[in-house]
Amino acid sequence: MKTFNALLLISVACGWASRPVSAADQPAFPPISSVSGSPRLSGKFVWADLVTDDTAAAREFYSGLFGWTFRDLGGYLVAANEERPLGGMFQRPRPADRPQAKPRWFGYISVANVEKTRQKVVKAGGQVLASPRKLRGRGEQAIFADAEGALFGIIKSSSGDPPDFEADPGDWIWIQLLSRDTKKASEFYGAVCGYDVTVNPANERLSDYVLVSEGYARATIRAIPSSNQDLRPTWLPFVRVKNLPESVGLAKQLGGQVLVEPRPDLFEGRVAVLADPTGAAIGVLEWSPAALKEKR
Repeated sequence: MKTFNALLLISVACGWASRPVSAADQPAFPPISSVSGSPRLSGKFVWADLVTDDTAAAREFYSGLFGWTFRDLGGYLVAANEERPLGGMFQRPRPADRPQAKPRWFGYISVANVEKTRQKVVKAGGQVLASPRKLRGRGEQAIFADAEGALFGIIKSSSGDPPDFEADPGDWIWIQLLSRDTKKASEFYGAVCGYDVTVNPANERLSDYVLVSEGYARATIRAIPSSNQDLRPTWLPFVRVKNLPESVGLAKQLGGQVLVEPRPDLFEGRVAVLADPTGAAIGVLEWSPAALKEKR
């Protein structure tokens, strides 16, 4: 089976493409939603992909840490939690002439019209990295860089979107944009994806802006500390875990690193940022609605 067309699109977007890939014999992608009759939830992050130079190491890490299972579709690994597909990963060698091109996760936002969204991206100062393309079994998607260079995708799913539900351990639970100009970033995504943008008024806030659609908070935007000049603007997805200290310890045993240790001033010590063995960053969050209610 030949490598997916989308792998070429994404690898070009990440600066990792090395040679052309034939468009012939494109296999079917797994649908975004397996629930019949699912509505489209514009603004929701519905998928994520990891581009890495070592899928074997990444697969072992995420399988051991979150219990994800994987299905190999001709070089594109589809990750699932409790049989729910939630993301994919594929392998590309790191380009010698682009040392900044590191393994990374990035998310896809549900939209009603891919071409109109592309036009909005260009108008708002973003860059088209992979033009709109229809993918069999998946729908239509495209990949962009925002005005600061952060990578993100959009998709109009042919199967509708996964419904809004409380994330189980091992599911995506949140995503955050790390930005050097949070106001500019909030204006960009508000214009491109139609978000209602809310300023976070909390004194000890973890983010500066909240992106809202369909009455749901979909993502947050947080300023990169001025002291951290090495971190480029990027989207950081988070996975729900049952026990944060245990997950952090297990990540280390599996060959990962802890980029941000749990600490009391960050979501009451229930959040951390890890790097998998290939260097891709991912957040972990211990979510307990019952505990939050007790503190109110």
